[in-house]
Amino acid sequence: MKKLYLTRMAPNPRKVVLLLKAKGIDIDDIDDIDVIDIDMAKGEHLTEEFRKINPLQLLPVLVLQDGTVLNDSQAICEYLDRVYGERSVMGNDVVQRAQVCSIRRVAEFEVLYNFMLAFQHNHPSKAHRVDQVPEFASKSIARAEKALPYFNDILKDKDYLVGNQLSYADIVFYIGLDFGRVLKFDPTAHGEGIARFYNSMNERFGFKK
Repeated sequence: MKKLYLTRMAPNPRKVVLLLKAKGIDIDDIDDIDVIDIDMAKGEHLTEEFRKINPLQLLPVLVLQDGTVLNDSQAICEYLDRVYGERSVMGNDVVQRAQVCSIRRVAEFEVLYNFMLAFQHNHPSKAHRVDQVPEFASKSIARAEKALPYFNDILKDKDYLVGNQLSYADIVFYIGLDFGRVLKFDPTAHGEGIARFYNSMNERFGFKK
């Protein structure tokens, strides 16, 4: 039995959950994966027991049946995309895979990670792990917002970032936009293309109240 350690709401573990959902798979219904929810608020990822699984003490982590440990969200998503379901959300051919990779990296490094950096330097829950520099928060949010016209231009007359079907690039960009809400960022206030994209993705993948 494979073991998948995650938390449902944090951005990087959420990539895994939404990738499978995009393929029509409920992460809790996979017969050969034991999903283990880790409560980060209680510091369960900081225990000595979890350190033995992932010395970096980060989520998600996938432990394969032979003991191989994947402790990076991108690697885990690549693995799950190839092993489960039929249609790949990483791209259907070599060119499309390259396009998805390219736009996904921009979404990740320019949008999602800047919001995550702002959160780390602004939120009290991170004070014990990060030497917080409060001015980094506003600068990081500004960097994320600076990248948004690039995405709005792509989405002004399209539903998805690559081709005519949902891809992993869309998932990562959506997670970035949605995480920005924690910082009082409004995903619908940065162009009609992004607003339409966010509302559509949120209807499909948003947290249910």
